[in-house]
This record gives sequence, C-alpha cells and structure tokens, in this order.
Amino acid sequence: MRNRMPLVLPLSHTVLLSMAVALAGCSEKKEAETSASGNTATAQAPRPPEELFASLKCRGCHGEGAMFAPALVNARSKPDETVAMWILDAQKVRPGTGMPSYADLMSTQEALSLARWIKAGNPAASAATP
Repeated sequence: MRNRMPLVLPLSHTVLLSMAVALAGCSEKKEAETSASGNTATAQAPRPPEELFASLKCRGCHGEGAMFAPALVNARSKPDETVAMWILDAQKVRPGTGMPSYADLMSTQEALSLARWIKAGNPAASAATP
C-alpha cells in the first residue's frame, strides 16, 4: 500500500494566491463604484457645462421665474473653487440649504467648469432671475 501525502502548497504560494484574490476583488469593486458614480477622470471625458446644467435640471430651481433658489448672478463674486464646492456638496458649505449634493453625479473638474460657466454669465436668463 502506497502512502499518499496530502497536497500542501508552500506557505509563500498560499500567501501570494491570497493576495492576488484580494487585489482582484478590490479592483472589481473600484471599477463598479467608478462606473456607478461617474466621478473619476478616467471614466469618461468631462461633459460641457451647458450639458451638465441641462441634464441635472438646474434650470428648475435657477431658471427664469424659479422661486426656490437664489439667482446664479450671486455666484459671480465668489471664487471658482467656492462655487464648485457649493455645486458638489452645498450642505458642507451651508448646512441646511435646500440644494442637493451633486458629488456623485459629476467630477470636481466638471464642477469647476460649471462654476466658471455660471460666473461668466450663463445661463443668460439667470441675470434676470430673482
């Protein structure tokens, strides 16, 4: 009768295999989070500010005749970064404000672009909006 020894991997192989499995799992989770939030520079090219303003329905609160939010003309005197921070997460700038967070819907680069677009006088109707 033959003695069979159980198959035993050397400790170094076990450690390497465990690390590979763990890293593969982290990579898949990161890719899933990135594609779900779209909040990364590599996910896709930055969208133009006009498209962001329209797709996020900003005009609903900040457009002509809107009564729920201040006129965007007020943002023109603020630094770009402050306006971008407000767009991304207004609650961090002024807790209790009615403006929702857009941090999961756009990148920081897109928020800065949108802030600069607003400060340049866009949308044109915002100057006449209360």
